[in-house]
Amino acid sequence: MRLSFFLFLCLVLAGCNHFEFSPNQAFDRNSFRDINNRNLKKLGSGATDDTVRFVLTGDSQKSRDETVAFCKAVNALPGIDFVLLAGDISEFGVLKEMEWISRALEDLNPPYVAVVGNHDLVARGKDVFLNMFGELNYSFTYGGIKFVCHDTNGREYQFNGQTPDMQWLQHQLKPENGVTGYIAISHVPPNNPDFDPGLIKPYTDTMVQTPGLLASLHAHTHQFEEYFAGDRKVPFIITSAMADSEFLVIEVVNNNLTYKRVSF
Repeated sequence: MRLSFFLFLCLVLAGCNHFEFSPNQAFDRNSFRDINNRNLKKLGSGATDDTVRFVLTGDSQKSRDETVAFCKAVNALPGIDFVLLAGDISEFGVLKEMEWISRALEDLNPPYVAVVGNHDLVARGKDVFLNMFGELNYSFTYGGIKFVCHDTNGREYQFNGQTPDMQWLQHQLKPENGVTGYIAISHVPPNNPDFDPGLIKPYTDTMVQTPGLLASLHAHTHQFEEYFAGDRKVPFIITSAMADSEFLVIEVVNNNLTYKRVSF
């Protein structure tokens, strides 16, 4: 009798998609995998698209209901090519948090991609992000604009001088055939105390000195901000948090970048 019950219990647990052995689990059979690459394949290159229009949002942690409302608001807008989620998908780096938000974002009509936030790196968050979304530093080109997505969460690495990865970043921002402009995307902006203080100047100088850099986009502070750097007055634009029910619609036409704040 005991053996029969044990076998029955094993079958139940094996067949239960929601069973977790630990809150520190980095993936389960329900987890999304490689979201960024999957959605970039859907997006394509935009080779014939002369207007690049996308949404910037961030800090979706603890905001599943707002994320549902966000998807409805974005879907109601015309001509949105894709959505950029600028980090802090989760609050505690827990698998279920990222699954809840990712499931809500599946309702978006345009594809979305994410960059890693500081909260996404706590506990097992880095492993969860790598499994669910992909690399921490990556880039893609759409409509002739190269989007350079990267990790700027210096405090999570004890300000070790390696985050952001300046060598990788500078290589990504070199002139490239078919690329007319560049947009950098990361979570922590360089004017924030969570950015590695030893890398603020080289990072900002890199942005300012990159020909064709249209903007550096960020989240993290939970409030909108824009400031400028260098003689070219390169804009550093920070979006509000998902919980504040606001996002940015950014448009690039003929290498001119404009944006508007949208409440939902």
